[in-house]
Amino acid sequence: MKKRSLTISLALIAFIALVGGLSWADEVSDSTMLQKPDTLSKKQAAPPSDRIIAYYFYGNRRCATCRKLESYSEEALLTGFESELADSLLIWRAVNYDEEENEHYIKDYQLYTKALILSRDGDPEEGQWKNLDKIWKLVGDKDKFIDYVQTQTRSFMNQEKDK
Repeated sequence: MKKRSLTISLALIAFIALVGGLSWADEVSDSTMLQKPDTLSKKQAAPPSDRIIAYYFYGNRRCATCRKLESYSEEALLTGFESELADSLLIWRAVNYDEEENEHYIKDYQLYTKALILSRDGDPEEGQWKNLDKIWKLVGDKDKFIDYVQTQTRSFMNQEKDK
């Protein structure tokens, strides 16, 4: 009977340790994710003219390809621009344009479907934005997709430096 009680106690301790470890792992993984809009207030933001916002725009209806576009876009930025994201020079935002408060983006960025847009400080009126529309053609080849997004993002970021 004591052996069974000891086994149950050890199993309970192991379970508690596992749950605590998973909780800790979630916190660690959350801190390494791409910059989300709510983290801007917690960090010193880059000056507006230096900051690029990468928007992935989507709607309420999302197919597997649409989700893949978002996932590949986020991965391309996370793997290619770690320091720029950490310094708030590049900000990632996934935005549902079907939500009432986001409907203006359809007109602002001339959206007609899901899109990855690079925008200098999120100001479409300045005309300093770019639709990375080739993501639709490249979604079937992850490596080419990521290379395209990283190359276009790097080029867009360097345009400001050249002016």
